[in-house]
Amino acid sequence: MNDLLRISDVTRAEFIELLDLAAKAKADPGFVRASADGRSVAVIFEKPSLRTRFSVEAALARIGAHPIGAYDREVGLGQRESLHDAGHVLSRYVDAIVMRTFAHSRCEELADAASVPVINALSDEHHPLQALADVMTIAEACCDGDINALAHVKVAYIGDGNNVARSLIDAADLLGFELVLACPIGHEPSVKALVLTDPIEAVADSDVVYTDVWTSMGQEDEAAARARTFEPYRITPELMSRAKRDAIFLHCLPAHRGEEVDAAVIDGPASRVFDQAENRLHTTLAVFLKLLGSA
Repeated sequence: MNDLLRISDVTRAEFIELLDLAAKAKADPGFVRASADGRSVAVIFEKPSLRTRFSVEAALARIGAHPIGAYDREVGLGQRESLHDAGHVLSRYVDAIVMRTFAHSRCEELADAASVPVINALSDEHHPLQALADVMTIAEACCDGDINALAHVKVAYIGDGNNVARSLIDAADLLGFELVLACPIGHEPSVKALVLTDPIEAVADSDVVYTDVWTSMGQEDEAAARARTFEPYRITPELMSRAKRDAIFLHCLPAHRGEEVDAAVIDGPASRVFDQAENRLHTTLAVFLKLLGSA
């Protein structure tokens, strides 16, 4: 594991190792204090962020590393400065690079040039840090933290076959949990998976119901059309009732109550969205420990 650009960059053993590290860090934050003291990490965010930026910087602070941030395309990568040159230059200054961007090829180009680890903090095609937190949350809520027990879990993902969906597909392939997607025609993920068009069928007998916003960053001009297309895919209490009695609800946030999910669901007893958001910190910290050689 030299970079983390997509979930398929890691083996099953490495994925489990990251989750074990995250669980230890969550249970005892003190054991990682100052474990990367004196290290520095470039944090390049070309897309807005709340959870990713704060979890990345909080994780670095916890292990004693220093983030050096560039936000909202301020360094002009690919315009003012080529990704190739930036990768070489930053490798002389920092111990790792975190990038949140649009086209996944930008992460790949930066990683090809860099001699330090590159972490994808979200691209249009993949969101590996989110999938790590998702699986940690599912294991905690459905398996008492036992990763091996995930093989008995069914996850229903309802909505757009976006970067979050693709990273979940990769995680399911690695860990063996059942993943069924329900997506409108034309909005299926670009990778092989079990995809239905009927959300009721997908949710049946599931342990986890997961959704995301209907309109991702960069798709704002499609918002009205997407709202019409995705209306039947809203997560309502009625749809949740088709899942198992003790099923949990997940959402990677930000959420739009009344659009992709009803307030009664996301604010109800089945919701684990804030546990899921918290776990972004712990799994991101585990990634840094692993890639910075501090684990």
